[in-house]
Amino acid sequence: MTSAQTRHFLPGLLAIAFIAGQPAGAETITRSETLRIAESYINHRWPSTVRNQFHGRDSAGVEVHTPDRDSGRGSPSQDCWRVNAENIGVAYKWGGVDTPASFDSGIRAGKAAGDVYTLEKRRRGKAGVSNAAVGVDCSGFICRCWKLDTRYSTATLASACHKLSSIKELRPGDILNQPHGHVVLFVKWIDQARGRAAFYESSPFSKTLASERNVKEMVASGYVPLRYRQIRDD
Repeated sequence: MTSAQTRHFLPGLLAIAFIAGQPAGAETITRSETLRIAESYINHRWPSTVRNQFHGRDSAGVEVHTPDRDSGRGSPSQDCWRVNAENIGVAYKWGGVDTPASFDSGIRAGKAAGDVYTLEKRRRGKAGVSNAAVGVDCSGFICRCWKLDTRYSTATLASACHKLSSIKELRPGDILNQPHGHVVLFVKWIDQARGRAAFYESSPFSKTLASERNVKEMVASGYVPLRYRQIRDD
């Protein structure tokens, strides 16, 4: 497991409405569709230029740091994007909720490719979100994978879900959520004992990626197994 994958105390953003007046879960979604959407982020290829690299304050005074490989702001290095190269995986952006298509549009316009998590951003909440950057954060990624009409944070995702009585009930498309922390999408069990599992996530120091984790350790650190109320079997 990489160092970025072990930093699972990090927060998603406060709730933001995607479409005013529409309730979350306006439509159901299948487990396989949820995973396909996640994979469209993780496998997304995009070309970068030096214009997409940014370290400093945007026009509104918000500090921005892209998770590019040369700057050392992201972690681990191998998960960070490279300048003037084809990259794989949508960059993490604090407060971001971009689709792969809107991410590409921003990249072509010269916006910053992502904006890593910092303690200052956690303190500022929505005020720490930069309009000069594009990407997706951990809870924004889950909202997109479930095709939610409302933006939830790690603090509010549980309101759209059923809490599972056991981690061993996790099925593809469910989540492990740490309130006011990080959230990951469950993909499959790796071992028969159901101690380790594969997940998809937007890692706060790099990008959307696939990871493997010790589930019992996650629960011990505050992660809760949740199932979206509108998810259905294929």
